[in-house]
Amino acid sequence: MKNIKNTFFLQRNSGLLFVAYLLALSLPLKASEIESLSTMLHQLEHVSPQLRVDKANIDESKAGIDKASSEYWGRITLYGKDIHYNNNRLVSPLAPPVNFSQVAIDRNQYSYGANLSLPLDINGKITAKVHAQQHLNEASHFAFANSRLQLFSQAVFLYRSLQQLSGVREALRKQYQALLEHYQVTETAIKVGRLAKVELLRIEAEIKAVEGQLASVNGDDARLRANLAALLNQKHYTKSIVQAKSTPAALSAVNDESLQKRPDIQRFNQLTKAEKESAKVAHRDWLPSLSVQANVAENRGYNGNGSGVWSVVGQLDWELWDGGRRKAQINQANAKIQAVQQQKVLAANQAKAEFDAALAGWMASQRQYVAAQAGLQAAIETEKIQSDRYQNGRLSSVDLLDAESALAKARSNLSSALATWWLADDQLNLALGKEPQAYRLQADKAQ
Repeated sequence: MKNIKNTFFLQRNSGLLFVAYLLALSLPLKASEIESLSTMLHQLEHVSPQLRVDKANIDESKAGIDKASSEYWGRITLYGKDIHYNNNRLVSPLAPPVNFSQVAIDRNQYSYGANLSLPLDINGKITAKVHAQQHLNEASHFAFANSRLQLFSQAVFLYRSLQQLSGVREALRKQYQALLEHYQVTETAIKVGRLAKVELLRIEAEIKAVEGQLASVNGDDARLRANLAALLNQKHYTKSIVQAKSTPAALSAVNDESLQKRPDIQRFNQLTKAEKESAKVAHRDWLPSLSVQANVAENRGYNGNGSGVWSVVGQLDWELWDGGRRKAQINQANAKIQAVQQQKVLAANQAKAEFDAALAGWMASQRQYVAAQAGLQAAIETEKIQSDRYQNGRLSSVDLLDAESALAKARSNLSSALATWWLADDQLNLALGKEPQAYRLQADKAQ
């Protein structure tokens, strides 16, 4: 509104249209549809690239279990050989009774067959590998759950912030409309000599101030929507939000004992178990290993002479010296266990801090909302009294503007306080390792 005064003089008969036009400019672009926080959270877990990465990690760890378990079943290998000697050699082993006239001899020979190698897990090494992979798979599931809650935390913050802005914008819009109406009334009063021109300048200043606040709100709205669109893997987020109406439920008994159920803590529990199983693998490498090998082969010379042979071999291996390799593997495994345990301590400390902060924030937000309610009631009564006094000619328009401005601010404070309280409730649930309450509500149900 570059020149409010001149515009009103030129368009005196179309004042209401001008007000509607200015109000339209004060609002963001009309959203395509309404989306509740519940719906948005359910959509987020299906479209988030981060959760897709975590699901791929789950599939990878599951494949690791299959890979480790496959060692129980051994291997079957088909092979073929083509051999050339510098002089004649026996093609196949001698077997009684020996008939030298029929012995197959050739300098050029070939062989083909199959070999079966089956390990017998007497030292438990394969079992320890399988258990380690199983714990890693469990850890990947908890990593997915933790990423999901972190995404919910970001989405809830952005959505609740949009709720706060929506309430502020609505309060400013009402204040803006009231100011424009006062402008028209004051302009008429100045013409008939009831008011000084300074009153009109005061209203113009108030209008400009509200316009600046609306511009700031719209800028913050655009920024929050851009971040929310990125989180939802969308180009734009233009949907209208559902304004909070009811208050969060009263707190039940909450304590930090349930923090051990948080997915980030349980992830480190599984990682610790996985590293302990890996340490078992290193320890059991010191023990003997037993395997059974079976071989079926056909050995022939290029002259066509030869025969088939099969064999079954049981083999016991016990490595006595490895240059310190196994000892280093044990030390490495123990160091990893210590590292994971310390990471768990850090995560537990962080969880405790988040819980304490979230609980304190919930209590403070509740008190803030109660205070905002009382403030709104007081502002409503004050505005009513001042409006009556103004109508009776006992109050200036300046004082009435102050009362209406205070009422608009009180409405804005109450809306922001309610959204802040819900955000605190969401953060408390997340600190306990739970989904926000909105996620558990039926889709598109307003709170």
